[in-house]
Amino acid sequence: MTSVKEISERLASQAPAVVAKLLPGGKAMNGREWVCGDVTGAPGESLKVTIFGTFSGQWRDWSTDDHGDLIDLWRITQDITQAEAIKQAKAWLGIVDPIQAKEPKIYAKPKASALIPLKPNGRSVQYLTGERKLSLAVVEALKIEADQKRQAIIFPSYSPGGELINRSFRTLGEDKKVWQEKDCAPSMFGWQALPQEAYTKRTILLSEGQIDCASWLQWGIPALSIPNGTGCAWIEYEWDNLAVFDTFYLAFDQDEAGRKITETVCERLGKHRCMIVALPKKDANECLMAGFTAEDAQSWIAGAKTPRVKKLVTAKEIAERLRAEARPKLEAFTLPFFAGNWPYSGFYFRPGEVTIWGGHSHAGKSTMLNFMKSVLLSNEIRTFEASYEMKIETSMFRLGKIFMGESINEDNAVSFAEQLGEHLVMADVVGSQTQDELFEMMWFAYRRYGCAHYVIDSLMRIQALEENYPAQGEFTNRLQDFVKQTDTHVHLVCHLAKAGKNTERPSMYDVKGSSLIVNGVDNILLVTRNPEKEKLRKSNKLTDEQDKTMHDCEVIVEKQRATGWLNTFRLRFNPYRYTYSKA
Repeated sequence: MTSVKEISERLASQAPAVVAKLLPGGKAMNGREWVCGDVTGAPGESLKVTIFGTFSGQWRDWSTDDHGDLIDLWRITQDITQAEAIKQAKAWLGIVDPIQAKEPKIYAKPKASALIPLKPNGRSVQYLTGERKLSLAVVEALKIEADQKRQAIIFPSYSPGGELINRSFRTLGEDKKVWQEKDCAPSMFGWQALPQEAYTKRTILLSEGQIDCASWLQWGIPALSIPNGTGCAWIEYEWDNLAVFDTFYLAFDQDEAGRKITETVCERLGKHRCMIVALPKKDANECLMAGFTAEDAQSWIAGAKTPRVKKLVTAKEIAERLRAEARPKLEAFTLPFFAGNWPYSGFYFRPGEVTIWGGHSHAGKSTMLNFMKSVLLSNEIRTFEASYEMKIETSMFRLGKIFMGESINEDNAVSFAEQLGEHLVMADVVGSQTQDELFEMMWFAYRRYGCAHYVIDSLMRIQALEENYPAQGEFTNRLQDFVKQTDTHVHLVCHLAKAGKNTERPSMYDVKGSSLIVNGVDNILLVTRNPEKEKLRKSNKLTDEQDKTMHDCEVIVEKQRATGWLNTFRLRFNPYRYTYSKA
């Protein structure tokens, strides 16, 4: 449904044409106003309409103090209802709502019958004013009647223009029965008692029952009731009449059926236009009978909440999260030679982030990650690994060499594995794996073992990703969802697009695959061998002294979203222990 606010704004953007149509007897003044004597367009300068600038579309008749926007002016000048004014304005603007495009259904008119007004001391009045605590003034304003023959209260539904559209019946006996006139329109109840305030403020409360509607009116809050039942045919029937409101307060029953109706109505009328009212009891009339006052009702309106849209929040709703974010953070995990002046310099593996590890073939990515795992495990940080390029026992043996060097053997291998225990969790997969299988493992490792770091080696071992760039982006998004929900860190190994040589320095733009990968992660580290040392080695010119003094590899910080700090770390590699140290 196009909101009345949007219609008003669109009319205001074409204000000169609108006023020329509605007040053809007027004239332009000062290039910013359209003036005439009154809403009939008579000569004079009492009525002024702003047609340019910030307040375009606003008008006031200084002789009567009537004022409003161009929808109000349309209604008054054409002497029609607010709903009809909006309908005509939409047609003039070329706005067609989908529901308006449907062929209107023809409904029957209520049957003529011998109905009588309620007797002041009659049984119906006693029930409504006694048991239900409604005032006689509200009962009369709603034109509630009685059917003596069937011993029933009659709730008549009128159109905003005063035409009788339908009747709802409710018996007074213990065996309560409720029904409506047959084949009549599914109209709303309460238009006949709606104060002008509702149209002026363009705000209405919708309730789930005629007596609830009366209760809200008694508290001074303009309200309408939806018809009996949980269907929503009334939305289509009342579409044009409801178009006059910008805001709907939904105060349906505080039960499961009421919640379902609330969800449906929000979707149909537009979540951005709805506010959900929470009540301390099942419905408004129960609150009235319990002694709640108009002041209480106003507080419920003031406390109404906007419908939830998944993942959408306002600033005030995350106040406590902001407080937590503003607290000084404990220094995040990093390798000893990556540390700097936390949190401003250096490179850190922060919770809730994804890091790409890239590099040419045989540049040492997996070896570097294996060393990183040893540091994690030495600090008792639980780690998950999915390394698809080697058997997990081979990976474990290399890890053992870091801890014990050449002394690891079949005699102490079992004790080493038992020492690691459940701190290291591995995917026993060589070759490839589906996304869903991997994420099932990751979630289990998080929930069962409390793993904080996740190593995936490599992206191209995840099935159906290698040549599917959109799917690569979706996979990266799933990783981000995972780390944000768990406050963990994912290390993702990526290959480079070109084979290259170890003597070439890579960049983040060499990462193989979709640009969505490098754009969607938080950090990018590229591992490369020392280009100068490799050139000397290849040409057989590397001396023993140079081999001892020159660094073996470099880790290039190509991206670090949290701080923007970039640098290159030069490291020495111990081929016997598979360890790294600062050069």
